[in-house]
Amino acid sequence: MDASTERAYKRKCFQGRGPAGRWLDRLFFSLISGAAMYILTGRRSFALLLFGAALLTLTFLDIRQWDRFRRKLRQAAVKELRREAWLKGEADRIRQGGGTVLFPAPDRDALVGFCLRLGPGAAFHSFGDTKAELCETAQAFGRTLIFHPWGEGEEPSSEQVENRLKQNAPMRSSIPWRRLLALPGSRYLLTGCLMLLLSVFLRRALYWRLLGTLCLLVGTVRRSFRLKAET
Repeated sequence: MDASTERAYKRKCFQGRGPAGRWLDRLFFSLISGAAMYILTGRRSFALLLFGAALLTLTFLDIRQWDRFRRKLRQAAVKELRREAWLKGEADRIRQGGGTVLFPAPDRDALVGFCLRLGPGAAFHSFGDTKAELCETAQAFGRTLIFHPWGEGEEPSSEQVENRLKQNAPMRSSIPWRRLLALPGSRYLLTGCLMLLLSVFLRRALYWRLLGTLCLLVGTVRRSFRLKAET
């Protein structure tokens, strides 16, 4: 699995959190554990020991979670490829015998259309669980519909599995900060937050805070009106 594909699957595995977000989570909970131990015992050595143990434990749990997720991904890809290989071979065999493959199984109206287009005695074939209603509809028009239980073909190669994982990798719609800026009122909200942050370091802090509060107010009003219009 190449690096970009692995990053995409890791984001899915960890609910959209990237490497920085995962490390921040580990550090946060480790620091909380160490701080709690220091409050309880007053011993800095115990607090550092618990901090390190918590950080190692959380890192190990994340690695284990990713290993399980990756193993399930590969198993699903292998099953999908084996089913597709079997489906292709089975469809070719049915066509050589003069049958017509309907996959996925059509609804009743679509099946009636197939029955009307093809002559009497036509044999239709689909896959999966038998649907008695469709079989009865085909029989009413003098045709037959046969459902074949699922099977699996040959084991795919590692290269085929890697290609399928790459094809199925979740794609990010756009860069996060672009999605954030696209939200209604976000530019005002971000500008207001920036001004409030600058007010901590710059002179005349009151004016920066007033401007920042004004930007936050405008951004909030714009977003609320936009959301109200959409609903």
